[in-house]
Amino acid sequence: MADPGALRFTTVGASLRLVRNLWGRIAAAGNFRASHIVHPTYDRNEWARLGGPADCHFFREDLRLAMPEADPDLLASLEGGEEVPTIHNMILGDRVVCRLPYDEALRYATFLVRRLETLYRELSPAVVIGDFDALHSALGLAVARQQGLPWFALNFSVIPRGYAAFCSGLTPATAVMLEPGRKIEVHTLAEQTLQAFESRTTRAPAYLPPHLLSPGVMVDQVPAQLQSLFRVLERRRLKAYRKYSDYPKSYSLTGMLKEAARLRKNLLFLRGRRLMERAPPGQRYAFFGLHMQPEASIDVFAYFFSNQLRVVELMSRSLPPTHALLVKLHKSDVPNYSNEYLARLARFPGVRLISPYADTHELIRNADLVFAIQGTIGLEAALLGRPVIMFGDSPTLAFPSVSQLGNTTALPALVRAKLAERRPERERIVDGFAAYLAPFHPASHNDWNEVPGDAEIENYVRLFRAMERYISGGRRACA
Repeated sequence: MADPGALRFTTVGASLRLVRNLWGRIAAAGNFRASHIVHPTYDRNEWARLGGPADCHFFREDLRLAMPEADPDLLASLEGGEEVPTIHNMILGDRVVCRLPYDEALRYATFLVRRLETLYRELSPAVVIGDFDALHSALGLAVARQQGLPWFALNFSVIPRGYAAFCSGLTPATAVMLEPGRKIEVHTLAEQTLQAFESRTTRAPAYLPPHLLSPGVMVDQVPAQLQSLFRVLERRRLKAYRKYSDYPKSYSLTGMLKEAARLRKNLLFLRGRRLMERAPPGQRYAFFGLHMQPEASIDVFAYFFSNQLRVVELMSRSLPPTHALLVKLHKSDVPNYSNEYLARLARFPGVRLISPYADTHELIRNADLVFAIQGTIGLEAALLGRPVIMFGDSPTLAFPSVSQLGNTTALPALVRAKLAERRPERERIVDGFAAYLAPFHPASHNDWNEVPGDAEIENYVRLFRAMERYISGGRRACA
């Protein structure tokens, strides 16, 4: 049993898998006092049916709970705090709620705020552990700020994997330096990781979806699809209440069939486009890799640049005619690219579409300039010393070759300056990488299909101890 004086933390929005395999184990190993406000897709009956721990809390005790009238004044009162986005950006950053009629989204947001206010007062945590994704996560931060509670979310490194940092806001740029002198400690790690990346023995991981048109894959997917069909039929009876937290295809048979047809249609169109290039062209070029969408890295971390068509247009308008703009499709998002979307991208001056299966490393290495909204491509380019323009607020700004866009009308001048920029010395790249890695500590990677090992849980306990010292030292999570 946890010591009454032990650290009390409350998680917001966790799945059953995370409560069991991560947060509960961290609490047990560290002798912490943990409570959990679980993801709003669960109510008490569903949680109990799945065998979830009994000491958890719910946004809706019963999914059939009616939403209150919208309270715009209450919602507006949460805006303006440090690192708190506007309510409209919170709604648009939620891949489910953004599909609701506006009034329903406001009613749901009002409900979430009132429930969070009540639960935070009841649970009285010393710190709230949230997430980046979904409306309930952003409101969890906003309500914590209003009540003066420290709030953190875990961010995971991609190069190298297995490290995590606590962020005090809804972007990785808010990663908190929990221990002074950490930059010196990770300098050797930065040097070794850069060597491995340059030699291509280390690379950023990427999920590759199954080839939906392959007969073998289609046959292999039959059991999973039958299970999905069973779950959809089972959940349909509550579809009017699941619309706030679940994709329509998770409770609508029609939605599931339409989605499957849409994905396969897009793949057929993509297969027919034979003009997409795979290798760096003979001319000079700037490079941009499309983000997977919806995805927190763009819809939450850089919400003012989430319209990627608009961003590509800005790049195209800002480049001189000496350079092409290579736009690479995201290999994890191939089924979502419609023929119409690709045609709109290709209409901008100088744009050339690049196959999702092209070698990103070579395309970055040979680019005169790399654009990135957020995400891994900006980091990869910075590691190779290529000039980078970031659209969103990013921790890669620690690297000497990375600049952030300010006013959009200044982009042409920034492009010209970056094209004339000399490659930084390798020592400066290593130093920038060490600054980038300084907030990170050993933990695990964030593929939750794999259960963290006991040694990894002990790493998380050490990370929590460092966070506890940080808070008790008077440095709040909003610092």
